[in-house]
Amino acid sequence: MDPSKYRTLTVSRGFAYNVYYAPAAAGQPTLLLLHGFPSTSYDWHRQVFFFAARGVGVVAPDLLGAGATSKPADPLAFRQSAMAHDVVELLDALGLHKIVGIGHDWGSVLLSRLSMLHQDRFLGFAWLGLGFLPVVISRAEDVPDKPSAGPTVPAYWEFFTRKDAGEVIRQNADSFLQLLYPQDPACWATWILTKGKTAELIENGILLGCPGWLSDEEYGQLKQNIETHGVASSLLWYTCEQNGGNLEDSTRIPTDAVDIKVPALFVGTSKDIVSVESLSLPLMQKYATNLQTASLPAGHWVQVECADELNSILEKWLTTISL
Repeated sequence: MDPSKYRTLTVSRGFAYNVYYAPAAAGQPTLLLLHGFPSTSYDWHRQVFFFAARGVGVVAPDLLGAGATSKPADPLAFRQSAMAHDVVELLDALGLHKIVGIGHDWGSVLLSRLSMLHQDRFLGFAWLGLGFLPVVISRAEDVPDKPSAGPTVPAYWEFFTRKDAGEVIRQNADSFLQLLYPQDPACWATWILTKGKTAELIENGILLGCPGWLSDEEYGQLKQNIETHGVASSLLWYTCEQNGGNLEDSTRIPTDAVDIKVPALFVGTSKDIVSVESLSLPLMQKYATNLQTASLPAGHWVQVECADELNSILEKWLTTISL
């Protein structure tokens, strides 16, 4: 990622965002790339290089708590509605009115909130791995049946929401990264979805090995981010959600705001046992009236593991969107 294309933009809440911005060529759309945890904007570098070569614009912020962006210590700073407003202010500062939003992991959650609150600013939405999530999954028809849904309690959140988790991760960065970016995505059944096992692995420095699709340079960048910036603030995305920090804002969202009226794309990941394709797809089909879908044989990190295939899917889908 070209360092000269990063800029610092401060939003009305006082937070300074580190934002990568490459303007679009004439007649080309601009993509808003929203990463998840423990990522930064760097996790999109394979998409940035691909689309920049084609004149497509890119906005890729380090989201709140991540990378070189501000790192508040108050979990309520990470309310989805507030961060969605931050993103709109970033677009305003860049002079961008209509863009295409693409989200992954927590970025998919934030993209969902943007679609409900600020759909008028988007030409289309693409969800990767984790699909659209309605405001609060409270209606009976939106709750997956437990027997087919697999683990319904995110066991790893028990560790991620511990107050010392950020420091434990910093001290055991290799163990953490080799768990989050695993050789075998099926290992998450043991180490992510089994109560107590995430803490056990990281605290004991257990090394699972690196996947072949992650280069040494990419691994080095991920580790450097932990050593330089840490993840303590980013972990508060989990704490805010677990503590009900988003519930009050959610009650203010009109019921019809869940309808996705612009073109939408969902790219499922068949080997991801946390962002389960079969759970996201029905919600996408229910709420998106103009939906395209695809599936890739990837674990959680589809934008890295299957970058070429994903980029081709996105490029083809973009041709269907009217500027």
